[in-house]
Amino acid sequence: MQNEATVTIRRGQIGQWASIIGGISLMVGLVGLVWQGGLTPFIIGALIVGGLGLLVWAVISPAEFRGFVTGRQARYGTSAVFGTLLLIGIVALVYVVLQRAVITVDMTEGQRFSLSNETLGVLRRVTRPIRITGFYSPRALQLRAVDDQFFRLYEVATNGLITRQYIDPDEQPALAERFNVSFDGAVFLSYVNPDGSIDFSSVSRLPRSENQERDTTQSISRLLIAGTLTVYFDQSLGELDPLQTDQQGLSAINGGIQESGLITQPIDLVTLGQSGGNIPANASALILARPVIDLNDAQIAVIDRYLKNGGALFIMTDVLFTPDAFLKQDGTFNQYLWENYGLRALDAAVVDPASSTETALDVVSAAIFPDNAIAARMDQENSPSLFKLARAIEVGATLPPDTSNGRVVMSSPQSWGEANLTALGDTNTYAFDAGQDTQGPLTMVAWAFNQRSGAKILIVGDSDFVTNGLILTGGNSLLFTDGLAWLTGLGERINYAPQAYSSGLPVLFVSGDMLDAIGFLTVLVMPAGVLALGLIVWARRGRA
Repeated sequence: MQNEATVTIRRGQIGQWASIIGGISLMVGLVGLVWQGGLTPFIIGALIVGGLGLLVWAVISPAEFRGFVTGRQARYGTSAVFGTLLLIGIVALVYVVLQRAVITVDMTEGQRFSLSNETLGVLRRVTRPIRITGFYSPRALQLRAVDDQFFRLYEVATNGLITRQYIDPDEQPALAERFNVSFDGAVFLSYVNPDGSIDFSSVSRLPRSENQERDTTQSISRLLIAGTLTVYFDQSLGELDPLQTDQQGLSAINGGIQESGLITQPIDLVTLGQSGGNIPANASALILARPVIDLNDAQIAVIDRYLKNGGALFIMTDVLFTPDAFLKQDGTFNQYLWENYGLRALDAAVVDPASSTETALDVVSAAIFPDNAIAARMDQENSPSLFKLARAIEVGATLPPDTSNGRVVMSSPQSWGEANLTALGDTNTYAFDAGQDTQGPLTMVAWAFNQRSGAKILIVGDSDFVTNGLILTGGNSLLFTDGLAWLTGLGERINYAPQAYSSGLPVLFVSGDMLDAIGFLTVLVMPAGVLALGLIVWARRGRA
């Protein structure tokens, strides 16, 4: 008969294993509690196992338990064990706090990758939650990584009032269509409703250029003042229609104005003149986009009252081919502008063989005066303005008190002002006549400002430059946008000097999951493994 092996388990061995299992479980439960910031089934289970293990140890091996707590081992081993536990807990807690705080540090000497003081000043005005929504497909993940590091700076600077969200347009095409996403990497700015949803009435596209900070901060500035500025388009004198979508319409600039946070409204100057009414007090600017009828005394009186109260007038006038056309040289309204602001339109078409495109009548700006806010961003080499049959503007030197004026765009010295408009209109012929025509250079865009009343006037000798067919040509959009910004004061309210630094940040992009995995390995697994080995060695040496 074969003898069976006898396995003997002593009370001391049971207590030893109970102490090891209890200590490790208790440590895992405590660190997990710090890591998760609350109780989970796993953490509760670990704490229960840890407590039961220590209880079994105390019951089965009471002498050993007392020795651990009060004996020589307690003075050395216990301090080391619980000191290690405390260290792990502190390190884990610090890691969790830092990871959730999303702290970003610029280590460059010149703070080249930090938000500028101008941006921080704008962000201090943010009081309502704002969302940066970016649409990135899997093909644009690298772009998203760079953008995220930049947008994160805005979130940190506003303590979370500005948040960011990234959406894959391939997975959510309906949402991308609602945002009118037209390219991969499109980014939008909007307010957030109290329920966390997007306020689609405030959505605006974030421009993408080399100066990411300037574009983002200016977009935030426009969002902050959205709804506070109103631009009126007169529609009573046969002007171009701001809602018309064909090549001759103004729907593009109307949409652009609204996207900039301004409100656009129609107005009837003829009715106001007949009733003796006034342009609304909330009018930040009045646009006369190529009226075909000249203003009478009553309508001029409406505009005069508006300007004397600090109003702003944007005039676009074409070359005249009919006797009663808008702003004729000897007309009452033209004379009003000349006497009060030193500006008047001439009955002359600009012909410029030296600076033009298809014909000498398709004039390209030959000189830009960047010393004013209207032309500050215009570049003669890269973004000249294009005018179709431009009208010459005269800028006077003798002005009323507190009034100043100036030029924005001029033609070349080889140009002239064609005065024979009959021949030009009937046969499309033109030639310089020293007895009648005016030698260039000629002004095509001019401004005037009254310091006392705050009145501003911008006059452009062409209306085609703002139509849907030409607004995106050369510097036409810059001329209109910055001209309107000067008139309304929008440029002053979002005045921002950007940092001339790169838009990308020189940091490594690590996802949250990867960061958690690294933290779990270095903060928990490695120290816990060392502690477990220490407990095993301690327990074995205590029984040697």
